Amino acid sequence: MRTLGGHERLAAVLNVPAEKLSAWLSGEEMPPLEAFLDSLDVIADGPYAPRPARRVRVAAIRNR
Repeated sequence: MRTLGGHERLAAVLNVPAEKLSAWLSGEEMPPLEAFLDSLDVIADGPYAPRPARRVRVAAIRNR
C-alpha cells in the first residue's frame, strides 16, 4: 500500500470499495483472482522495478 500511497489509493487502483479491500487484507474474504493478479501488477511496476536504460546520444551527424 505504501507504493501507491495508502489504502484508499490501492482500492481505487484495484477498482474495489475500500471496505472490500479491508476484508481481503484482514483475511475475512478471499480476493478474486483478477484482484490478486492486478495487485501483482502494482508490485511489478513499483519502485524496485527495473527502469529502461536511458539512451545517450554520443554524436550527431549533420546533413550537408
